[in-house]
Amino acid sequence: MALDYKRLLLASILPMGIGIVLVVLGEILSTLSLLITDSNAATMDTVSTAYSFLMIPIFFALYFWSGMRAVKRYSFDAVGAGSVTALAYFVAGFVNLALNVIIQAVIVSRDIVGSGVGAAESVLAASLFGGLVGLSGVGLSAFCGIALILFGTMTNFVVGGSGALYALKRSSRYD
Repeated sequence: MALDYKRLLLASILPMGIGIVLVVLGEILSTLSLLITDSNAATMDTVSTAYSFLMIPIFFALYFWSGMRAVKRYSFDAVGAGSVTALAYFVAGFVNLALNVIIQAVIVSRDIVGSGVGAAESVLAASLFGGLVGLSGVGLSAFCGIALILFGTMTNFVVGGSGALYALKRSSRYD
């Protein structure tokens, strides 16, 4: 069956928008934890870290629900629903990467000192290639971010497809 790209885009707009809002909120919290240096700094770091950890199950639930929604509302099969969630994650992931690169470039160029913004791609780049500093470190971090987006896209294809299979199984019980 051919994939209907118009329906694919329509079905992915809501989870894509929710994902982008969650990403932007996370980046704001992360940046605030870097910029606040008074007595509230420890609290802001804790809030930012807790938000980062909570995003894992929240995004899993979002993309699982997105797969279910693609079946129920847009009549996709499991592959189509997986494609919906993969597209939504891909766009939200690139927004996250772009914001992280901009923030890291500002931090490097302004020589801001603080607890730091620990984006996943930065941690991966530092783990694999050592402690590169300056804009070359930001560039390598962006390269690792692209790899993480591709891995996440494939993973969320499976999550959305699983949600679709759950919805299909559930709907076939009551037919």
